Amino acid sequence: MRVLTLVDAFRMGGAETLLAPLATAARREGIELEVVSLMDESVASTKTLEVLDQAGVRPRMLRVKRLLDPTAIPQIVAEIRRSRCDVVHSHLEMANTLAVPAARLARTPVVCTFHHVAVPTIQGQARRERLAVNVATRADRTIFVSTAQLDSWHAMYRRGPVPDNWTVVHNGVDLDLYAPDVPQPDIRTELTGGRATDGPVVVLPAAFRDFKGIPVAIEAWPLVQERCPDAVLSLVGGGEMEEEIRDRIARLGLEKSVVLAGVRSDMPAVYRSADLVLLPSIHGENLPTVLIEAAASGRAVAASRVGGIPDIVDHRETGLLFERDDPAALAAAVIELLEDADLRERLGTAGVAQARTKFSADAWVRNLRRVYEAALASPSRPKIRS
Repeated sequence: MRVLTLVDAFRMGGAETLLAPLATAARREGIELEVVSLMDESVASTKTLEVLDQAGVRPRMLRVKRLLDPTAIPQIVAEIRRSRCDVVHSHLEMANTLAVPAARLARTPVVCTFHHVAVPTIQGQARRERLAVNVATRADRTIFVSTAQLDSWHAMYRRGPVPDNWTVVHNGVDLDLYAPDVPQPDIRTELTGGRATDGPVVVLPAAFRDFKGIPVAIEAWPLVQERCPDAVLSLVGGGEMEEEIRDRIARLGLEKSVVLAGVRSDMPAVYRSADLVLLPSIHGENLPTVLIEAAASGRAVAASRVGGIPDIVDHRETGLLFERDDPAALAAAVIELLEDADLRERLGTAGVAQARTKFSADAWVRNLRRVYEAALASPSRPKIRS
């Protein structure tokens, strides 16, 4: 099977970097994947192109300048015909909007995937999203990567029943990188700011953005320290909120127990050096890859009950869930896990098993193959589920 994968551009983002493990797993499944961006190299991330190159992907780039570019659909139709693909699979809003009419003109089945939870947004962006989902609903299949994501798009942009061609397919991760039996260096000292400690290390891996809930974790940390005075919270990441986060840590006098560990490229070692992985997002999460990676590494996780996180974390089976934007609830979950090593081990072991079953790149591709086969067999206009 030949699949032409279309994305808006090779920017540095979650959807774009997932193309590398997807392409690698697709080859194992006998699917030939060709990856094309609508926009040219002027908006491409060098890092993303390097990641794709390391995965053996030789991407192509079109020269679509904007959504209303009059050359866009002719360029895509020509690319579909050149590729001689069996299925077109588009990712992200711009690609979804343009791929469907182009694929129809090229008489090729088309599948669309959305990658973020729909939230109230500025008017112009809302109009683009509404257009994208309305067009994608005319595709042979439209994929959402979590149940919460599908529900959010339906609530915001569709009336009536869920369209019959909408489905949920979880993304996957190259789990071989995170397997617990793969030796990793111990970097606990780096995660604690150079201070040797025998206390537990809680890693919060996230971009420093408002929806990640990092301030909630900082506000909760004095409560954690009352019961676990040697615990260290290691913030792995960086971004626009860094100064605000530093100020909050200083205001609460937490400089010795909350550490900014910076952006890391050795995440398998980060997870393995942690006692617990924490994600306190307050909104906007779809299917956070860090929780899949942490689970695959055998680490228990504590996370907020928001967005697609419950698709990954089964409460008290593979981790603990707590209510969002609630420092006391966050602290209670962290304390319970830090004080109960047996619980951490049980949840970590269960997380490994679930990651291998539901969230491996191979499982992802097998599920996509079923969607592609359904698209090949489907009529051009989907029915609406009653």
